[in-house]
Amino acid sequence: MKKIILILMSFFVPLSIYGQDLSEEAETISNDTVSESVESEVLTAESENDGAEKKLKYTKEKKVPAKKRPSAKSSDSTMQDKSEDYEKKCSDTFKYGLQDEISALIDELSKNEDTRFIDPIYDLFFTTKDLQVKSKILAYFTKLKDPCLGDYACTVINDPYDEKDDTVSACFKYVSEAKITDAVPGLIDLVDKEEESYFTGALTAVGELGGKDEALFLADYLDRNDLSVAQRQALMKVLGRMKVLETWDKLTEIARDEDENSFVRMYAAEAIGAMEKPESEEILLKLYESDDPNFRIYVIKGLSHFSSEKSNNVIIEAIRDSQYKVRMEAIDCVKEKNLKESVPSLIYRCNHKDELKAVKEKCYTVIAGMNTSEGNEYLVGLITDKKVGDQVKAKVASALLEADHAGTSEIIALAEETLKSDARKNLRYALGKEFAKYGRPAFAQICEHYIDHADVATQGTGLDIWEKGRYSGLMSKVQEIAKDAEEEEVSEEEKPKTYQYGRKKKNANARKAKRILEKSGDYDSSAIKSSVDAK
Repeated sequence: MKKIILILMSFFVPLSIYGQDLSEEAETISNDTVSESVESEVLTAESENDGAEKKLKYTKEKKVPAKKRPSAKSSDSTMQDKSEDYEKKCSDTFKYGLQDEISALIDELSKNEDTRFIDPIYDLFFTTKDLQVKSKILAYFTKLKDPCLGDYACTVINDPYDEKDDTVSACFKYVSEAKITDAVPGLIDLVDKEEESYFTGALTAVGELGGKDEALFLADYLDRNDLSVAQRQALMKVLGRMKVLETWDKLTEIARDEDENSFVRMYAAEAIGAMEKPESEEILLKLYESDDPNFRIYVIKGLSHFSSEKSNNVIIEAIRDSQYKVRMEAIDCVKEKNLKESVPSLIYRCNHKDELKAVKEKCYTVIAGMNTSEGNEYLVGLITDKKVGDQVKAKVASALLEADHAGTSEIIALAEETLKSDARKNLRYALGKEFAKYGRPAFAQICEHYIDHADVATQGTGLDIWEKGRYSGLMSKVQEIAKDAEEEEVSEEEKPKTYQYGRKKKNANARKAKRILEKSGDYDSSAIKSSVDAK
């Protein structure tokens, strides 16, 4: 109709319909046409049906945000070297260092989230010609989620064709982390053009930054006939993360469509559950009857967002699903929802002789976290039962110590048993590693017994336990071990052969003890050296 009116207007032919002059309508249409060329704050997904597939339009104009300097941030990391010498070294490296030196320094600052040099790093980004350094700086500000490079990233995204693929991908990640919403129109443009090398990265970024307009556009985009299965799957995953209620009807239709690609249906089922719309629950309960186990997994994911008795019962029922992957998902779900009524089902799975090892181990962790009397009694019983193998005991001990509700004294007693027999040293090492994770006061005595053990690896594990717990009563033992590190510095010519023989492994623990003490400032080199010289 618009085309007809414009053609007639071009010939200055006045027309009236129903006695009304169309000149005003023509002027409105002309204005509408002009308005399409400027930025619009609303999404328009128009259908131009000329017998071909639907074509969609997204009319938000590409943007580049104003240039800005980094945000002012305090730097409280305990990993930082706060000395003046270090600061001077860093400043000199940025001014005069080689690219590898600068890159290594930026990696170090990024790891420690050190922002003291944020301004020179920012300035360097716009002066360096080295792509490796620019990449490191972009990664640095990505980790800090600082939007100061938004103008650069949006410029790349709006016209990426002369850039390296790695640079474009890094910009996708940066705008996502730094929440640069100005990048969205450029990202949508890359999705719409179906650029193979950019499609997934751009789409993922849209999922992090987009809103209702973008979600509606992507939902309509699913109607295209030329999308690959992989593209449809990616679109559905992103729509699921966006959780825009206005797309619920579309996603529900897809979840119910048995002719749809199974993975697309899975992501749709999970998505309608994540939206937490009450109507989704009954739909998902019905969909759980599917013969496709993979589909059932995602139905469980969707049901995890509802707390009704019906949904909880289906989730607990899924613990005995015929497909182990469904069981694993159900176990994760009861953990997330803290469904204590699932404990008997979890214990049954642990006791079933044909159950998979991975399922049993997941059950141990969940039972321990539930902290029920029935569950705790069961797990502690596995620790004390002489008939249970050491591998199972190690996994159960790990679960109990992580939850820290029950079994600590029984696990320590088990560790004491393993110290008496090298036949059980694998369990000894495994329990020691668990003690070293937490540094609890209850571990002080068992730590001493590990340190005093003749086995080098056991003693090393004891040092790991002490490093975490810093038990003051054992400081002198650790310092005594560290003395050997000083002895090792004596020249080989000065040592008799009998002195050198067999010292390599022992000194590995000496070096470990020295390093541990140095980190906390408890290593007195001169005092220990004097003790060694006296010998």
